[in-house]
Amino acid sequence: MGSVNPEKLAEQAIKNIKEDRNKADFFISEILAEIQQGRTDHSRAGLTLAKHLETMQRSNEQLVKITSLFQRTQSDVFTGFSDQERDSLFDAIKESQKEEEDRE
Repeated sequence: MGSVNPEKLAEQAIKNIKEDRNKADFFISEILAEIQQGRTDHSRAGLTLAKHLETMQRSNEQLVKITSLFQRTQSDVFTGFSDQERDSLFDAIKESQKEEEDRE
């Protein structure tokens, strides 16, 4: 598999999180506009809106996890993730990606 660069991994994770948030934010805005224009009703759009809000919430949780992992280091230099932290982060990213693919 080769060595894993934690900084690049964190950068990629943050990039993915931001992209997910931007997509969810866009779709939320679109759904709200459709409701306001009478093109759809609250009951039909509610489930879709909830899914997009869940995506944003998961993105926030992932950012918090990454931030807390960096803050736990006692120096200004990141010394790497423990195996458990790395596995937890990978699992969260994979779960988020799978849920995003399932919605598409």
